[in-house]
Formats: sequence, structure tokens, C-alpha cells
Amino acid sequence: MYYLLETVSSTAIISGAATLLVALVGIFGNLYLANVNKKRELLIKEKETEQKEYQFLLENLKSFWQYQNGLYSETLKIASVLVLNEDIKSAEFLSAYNRFWELYWSELPTCESKEITSAMAAIKDKVYDKKHLDEKDEVTIKAIKHEMKSLLLDLALAVKKSSLLLEYSEKLRTKFRSGK
Repeated sequence: MYYLLETVSSTAIISGAATLLVALVGIFGNLYLANVNKKRELLIKEKETEQKEYQFLLENLKSFWQYQNGLYSETLKIASVLVLNEDIKSAEFLSAYNRFWELYWSELPTCESKEITSAMAAIKDKVYDKKHLDEKDEVTIKAIKHEMKSLLLDLALAVKKSSLLLEYSEKLRTKFRSGK
């Protein structure tokens, strides 16, 4: 009888231990799965938030890009008139001269890059010098025009390099090519 009680007691202990072990595995397994699911949910929410922020940024940058590119385009047109026009007393030249300084001092500083700042600084002195030449000194006017052409090219390259829209478009193109 003693042997029977001992066997029943051992079986009960083993059965209880197995039940406890199964319960613990179930509890820890559920905790692990809950943690994994929580991390997955957080990752999904983080990606959704990132996407919303990205969309918000794009929507708000659109008007800035339009403003910036409009100024850059106008700056190139005005600088082209100042470089290429040899009639330094014409209404077109004088109007472009005045607009150049408006752009230089009041509008471009709101959105220009280091490249634009540098290119404008390089061309501004020649613009000033050309405006103050004697209109009858054709040789000097042609010489300064020649000097200014390379500065105009530098300005055009700075505009191309500085355009956020172009830069963003290149990044998107690269992203789509790489499949990321």
C-alpha cells in the first residue's frame, strides 16, 4: 500500500510539475508574442507617422520651391539682360539693373544657397561697373560683357545646383532606380 501511495504521490507531483511547466511556457510564450506584436504595432505606427510627416513636408515645401525657382529663374533672366545688353542706357538695361539690386538685397536672401550667394557676389561688382561706364566706350563695354559671360554661366550652374526641387527630383529618381 505504501508503494501505491508513493507512486500516486510521485505521479501527482510529476503531473503537477508538468501542468505548472505547461502553464509557465504558455504564460511566457504569450508575453513574448504580446511583446513581438507590440513592437510590430509600434513600427507600423512609426512608419505611418513618418509618412504623414513626409507628406506634410512635401505639401509645405511645394510653395517654397515654386517661390525659390521663380526667383532663380528671374535672377538668371535679369542677369542675362545685364550681361548681354550693350546699350547700358536703354530702358531694358536700367530696369534690369534696378531689379537686380532688388533681388540681390531683398528677395534672394530669403532662399538662396551658398552657391547662389557666391555667384551673385561675383557678378554684382561687374554689374555695377558696367552700369557706370561711359555709354560711348564700346570697347570697354564689350570687354566687360565678355568677362561677365563666365560669371553668368557660374550663376546658371549655381541655380541648377541650388534648386531644391531639382535636388529632390534627383533623390527620388535615385530612390526609384534602386528600388528602395
